[in-house]
Amino acid sequence: MATLEMDFTGSHITCTRGKSAAPDELAWSPEPPIKAAVIVVSFNSAEVIATCLNAVYESEYENIQVIVVDNGSHDATRSIIREKFPNVTLVDAGRNLGFAGGCNIGFKSTDAEIVVLLNDDAILQPDAITKMIELASSDQDVGIVGCKILYPDKKRLQHAGAAVLPNGLTRHYGYGEVDTGQFDRIFDCAYVTGAAVAIKRELLDRAGLFDDGYYPAYFEEVECAERARRLGYRVVYLPTAVAYHEESRSASKGSSGFYRMYHSGRLRFVLKNFTGRKLLGFLKEELRWLYRYGLKQQTRPLLSAYLKTALKLPWILKARRRDWLKERLNPRIVKKAVNFSESAFYNQLEGFSPILDWHGLKVRAVEQKAKFRLLAPKTPHKLGLTLAAADGPMAKLKVLADGRNLGEVQVGDCMQTLEFELPKSRAEKPSLDCCKVIKITLKPVAGRGNRASDRSGVVVKNAWME
Repeated sequence: MATLEMDFTGSHITCTRGKSAAPDELAWSPEPPIKAAVIVVSFNSAEVIATCLNAVYESEYENIQVIVVDNGSHDATRSIIREKFPNVTLVDAGRNLGFAGGCNIGFKSTDAEIVVLLNDDAILQPDAITKMIELASSDQDVGIVGCKILYPDKKRLQHAGAAVLPNGLTRHYGYGEVDTGQFDRIFDCAYVTGAAVAIKRELLDRAGLFDDGYYPAYFEEVECAERARRLGYRVVYLPTAVAYHEESRSASKGSSGFYRMYHSGRLRFVLKNFTGRKLLGFLKEELRWLYRYGLKQQTRPLLSAYLKTALKLPWILKARRRDWLKERLNPRIVKKAVNFSESAFYNQLEGFSPILDWHGLKVRAVEQKAKFRLLAPKTPHKLGLTLAAADGPMAKLKVLADGRNLGEVQVGDCMQTLEFELPKSRAEKPSLDCCKVIKITLKPVAGRGNRASDRSGVVVKNAWME
């Protein structure tokens, strides 16, 4: 499979930083492993907590502190931990502080350089913590690392990175699909689920802890990732770190209670984190979504969430000002080449940092035309693209390879993979080299009767030649 041709040393997320060690220096004993803490927030978890903690203690990584914050469980959760896991640091919150509040107690209970958040019904593979820490420590720009999450049947995907849509709705890549390796590639994304995620301490020091206003749960990890990107950190999905998760044990997914919590968190997230331009886009997309789907399926939870948000609006805006002010007071020097996108999706080409303006290394939604180069086999037959419409429900796209029109397609507002046959004259053209460079042009075009300014943007997640 082909990769993007890019002359930018150190952009690959598995790179190491700093001066290479001299041969004599390699003779010294290695530094001790980075201290990590696994934080589990429990609530009435007697049926699952032992399985979760047993998997943590089977981890290959040695320098681990395990902390369980119990949110006032009414069952035998605390007694099970005290009896079976005496080495666990058990913190009794006394009452249900929600997921964010429990995590914050855990953050304050450790000085570990990397903290791994783990749901009480999640089971980590033995090498998952090691792989997350290796990736996080290999690049100073990586702030958050997420796992591939499978359902307990170990076949179906629950999470392989995630996106935030223009109205704040979230989507997990691969959700419900059988895992056949289609997401076995490292890439940057809008956020990763908090069911199993590693976060650097330095990020928490700069951005602050979770907002406990996301009570009892949902969207606290989405906001953490959003703030991380605003500070110049990367949010990375790591497919080799695997966990199994039941999903939504506290509230059955699809229930009225689930949607009420979900939409309350979504509206808080939008009001706290969207810029003025994105808020206008939110209103447009929210009305479209409500008309087409929301009010037909989730009327009561939505009305409850809107009312709750309206009543808490002064406090939400106060929290918004507090968080944005904190980021200005705790800035981070970012590579000038990186400018994180305002778009709903984030691009990833063969393991490199997200790139959408391929004339340089800045990241932004493609509104008119994008040009980039792909390294292809000497006899390429097919171009593959994974992309989506960025600013609306649908976008029409013209695809060209070395100036030759491969066709026009329509793409929707969720990721889809398209394949284009290359012209035979190009596919059969002999070459003495092992590979060649092909210029790809993606050009969103207006539909019939629309002005050019009405074109929707297109965001690319992946591109390859075969």
